[in-house]
Amino acid sequence: MAEKTNVEEKKMPRGGRKGGTVFPRLELAKALQYTKKLVAKTHTSPQPARNILPGVFGSSGGRGKIRASALKQYDLLGGPVDAYKATELAKAIDAAPEAEQGPLIRRAFLKPKVFSDLYKTFHGDTVSRARLEQRTKALEVHPDSAEECVRLFIDSALTAGIGTLDGDALTLIPSASISEDTSACHENVFDDAEEDSEIPSDGDGTLDGDEPAPPASNGSPAAGEPQRRSEREAKPGVALALQVDPSSDPDKLEKQLRLLRKYGLI
Repeated sequence: MAEKTNVEEKKMPRGGRKGGTVFPRLELAKALQYTKKLVAKTHTSPQPARNILPGVFGSSGGRGKIRASALKQYDLLGGPVDAYKATELAKAIDAAPEAEQGPLIRRAFLKPKVFSDLYKTFHGDTVSRARLEQRTKALEVHPDSAEECVRLFIDSALTAGIGTLDGDALTLIPSASISEDTSACHENVFDDAEEDSEIPSDGDGTLDGDEPAPPASNGSPAAGEPQRRSEREAKPGVALALQVDPSSDPDKLEKQLRLLRKYGLI
């Protein structure tokens, strides 16, 4: 009889982990509600889990632990179990006026690895739940939890203002549309982007805001050349040494040279 009781005590609570890649088992909207309570509870000092779980999450058991885990994945709760506290991001969201919370909420949305991977894969696209679920399984979320993960991702994307839902199709905004205020997180999500992709082109080989140089006539310098020369001569003591790698990409080298000319360094 005692053995049976021990077996029952070891059962995972409903909604507990089934293995595979971890994801927040709580939609972002509810996580933000708990965040407000967490900020108030830990305003003066961190609190142990025995106080935070029932006081903030309404349960000292498995359900409370699942909610606490979700807030940690959104980077809204930090600290060890004996000293839980609201993170700087959580406090920033709580303190910001509603009109200014958007970039901060998007930052929280992109913190969980599965959510950031899904967004990185489909940003700028319209995607069905079935495709999202297929990708979720490829990210090694447990097959039994893939549908739940997709539901939470969609709900959280809508809360963050990163997606819109039309029937069964989710449209995710392009990465370039995300506010610069989320740049720190955004760079982590897209850390494999090319560095020179930040320099937009007008399509004619010129940088945004640059006018193409007019063609020279009769062997005379192009218009504006004397001014650029005088600007260079007005900077005594500046020496520039260029070392060209023969294996460099010609297009990238041309962009670098154009920038140097723009600022009068060559």
